[in-house]
Amino acid sequence: MSNTSPELLFGPGPNDGFTSSGIAAFDDLRPAAVVRELIQNALDAARAGQVPRAVVRFRLTRAPREALPGLENYKRALVKAIATQRTMGDGLSPKAELVVARIQGALDRDELEVLSVLDNGVGLNEQRMNALLSDGLSIKEGGATGTYGNGHSTAIPASDLRYVLYGGVTASGQRIGAGHAVIASHQKEGEHHYQAAHGFFIRDFRAGVGTLYEYATDDDVPALIARNLDSIREMDGHGAAVIIPAFNNFLEEASLWDMVSQAASANFFVAIEEGELKVTVEDDRPGKEPKTWILDRFTLRRILDTYKDRRRAIAFLNGRRAFEAHRAYETGTRHRIATSAGKIDIRLLESNAGSTRIDLCRNGMWITDDRRIPGFHQKFTDRVPFHAVLSLNARDGQHLHECLRLAEGPLHNSIAIKLLPDRDRKACRAALREIVEWILENTSKVQSNAYVSPDYLSLDFGDIGDEGGNGTGKRRKVFWGAPVAITRNPSRQLHLLSPDPDYEEGEHERRGRRRAIPSPPSPDRTRRRPVLPTIFQAASCPAGPNRRRILIKCPNGCADAQLRLVADEALDATCERPGQDAYAPAVLSNVVVNGKAVADGELVVWEDDVIGVRLGNLAAKSSVEVETDYRLTGDFEDLPNPSLRVEVFRTNRDQQGDSGPKSKQ
Repeated sequence: MSNTSPELLFGPGPNDGFTSSGIAAFDDLRPAAVVRELIQNALDAARAGQVPRAVVRFRLTRAPREALPGLENYKRALVKAIATQRTMGDGLSPKAELVVARIQGALDRDELEVLSVLDNGVGLNEQRMNALLSDGLSIKEGGATGTYGNGHSTAIPASDLRYVLYGGVTASGQRIGAGHAVIASHQKEGEHHYQAAHGFFIRDFRAGVGTLYEYATDDDVPALIARNLDSIREMDGHGAAVIIPAFNNFLEEASLWDMVSQAASANFFVAIEEGELKVTVEDDRPGKEPKTWILDRFTLRRILDTYKDRRRAIAFLNGRRAFEAHRAYETGTRHRIATSAGKIDIRLLESNAGSTRIDLCRNGMWITDDRRIPGFHQKFTDRVPFHAVLSLNARDGQHLHECLRLAEGPLHNSIAIKLLPDRDRKACRAALREIVEWILENTSKVQSNAYVSPDYLSLDFGDIGDEGGNGTGKRRKVFWGAPVAITRNPSRQLHLLSPDPDYEEGEHERRGRRRAIPSPPSPDRTRRRPVLPTIFQAASCPAGPNRRRILIKCPNGCADAQLRLVADEALDATCERPGQDAYAPAVLSNVVVNGKAVADGELVVWEDDVIGVRLGNLAAKSSVEVETDYRLTGDFEDLPNPSLRVEVFRTNRDQQGDSGPKSKQ
């Protein structure tokens, strides 16, 4: 053991700038990503310590700038980093200048805002601290939620100094402390190599078998960390602390409670509902009246209700989807089924309206939905709408739990089974198929005959070479209704305007799903209705509650065709509600085109809702079959029997504001 006092040390390393990819990858993440990762780590630590309920405290305080461990070395390294990076290139990039400005602004303050996140888990020792400060190293057991071992990096941009401290106290009372700062590479005087951008608050570097650094322990743990360990020791006996000095509130205007409570309730509603997790937010800043907010099983429903009208994806689940998922988990019928790879709990809630949805939770944390569970998407289009919550835990899930844990991405919100070894991949797919079969056997099938009208006829699709032939050499009858030619446009078209500057992109937009943000058009009814030649023929009929089956025929071909389902002049079929004048595209889900599920990239999204589907380039004399669930919103949400029209148009002309050819039925 070195006799030196702990200090912020930068070892040799490559040349990384202020916007290196290792940290920049986290800069655009929402507060929910940081909150989610911190709570997940606390849950894993509680399970490792065999604690029945994880308690996670987000505590706001202030500390003098001089209390920051390693401050003088930090400032010296910053000066050299700025000079080195400016010399290496033609000055600093605009983004790097922003990073430097935030750092220097924090260093100019006499007092720093500090966010401490405290848990009551197993605590930290040297081995766990090694894993915490490493990228991609994890010592979590198979029952843990996390896998990648790099979650600590998500908290670094929450500090304007990009400096985070860690501390832990074990059940035996042993204490350990460390810190991780990320600035930029720099040259130390008299050295010919670069000092790394990453600095660590340690005694010394100590590379060896199973070793990494010499840490501050017991009485050498700096006061900013030790005070938090005292609090943990007093309240829980053992646990860990993540301390974020120069906390920047995630660069958001919302309160810390607002951000933490929404992210925690949306992502951990299962753990909270089962009494496995409690989250508090405490404001102990000097000059303010101390306040504490609590999220637990007794306040969960009220908090979810608070956010249920929030449809922007500021969490992995937005407020509406989280409220609905918790409702299904709380009120749905309870089942536990045994698959060939382990057991899984299913909460099943059927409804007479809406669309089918399945959510997967693991170890109390929401992971993903049926759109991203391999083998699930579009399997239930012939079933009465239902909402299922699949809940998997390490004890009962066994091999299935381990497979899905390893198949998750670094943010634990996607599943890639193809990454698993062959044996695990086969076992996982088999178990998922068994879950699908169980759901099919235990949900009600739509009785389509109840919606057949004598006015609808079967369309006879011919053999290959005939119009609409499917190339199989067989004839098939697949659709009700005779095509009706439409020779004029609807009275209103959808124009594309610049996005609302206050609009907050959701997760699927960040993945590139949305190509444009359509805005409802002006309701001006004075525009002329241009008469166009027949471009499309359309027939539409019900295929179940809130589900529509549509046939589009295109005699002459069309490039970039797009389909929407629209409330027809605000009338319901009884003509009891005439005269409302608003363009109301239905919200679509579970869309199938020619028997195949539609890829996300072909869906037209506006404010988190799918309002259309791109059909692509249609050849002359081609036919397209579309099935979709739908729901109406706004003034039309409560129409008991809506009159709907099909709109098909050229996407490119519509985007230019021109009168592209359309049809309706």
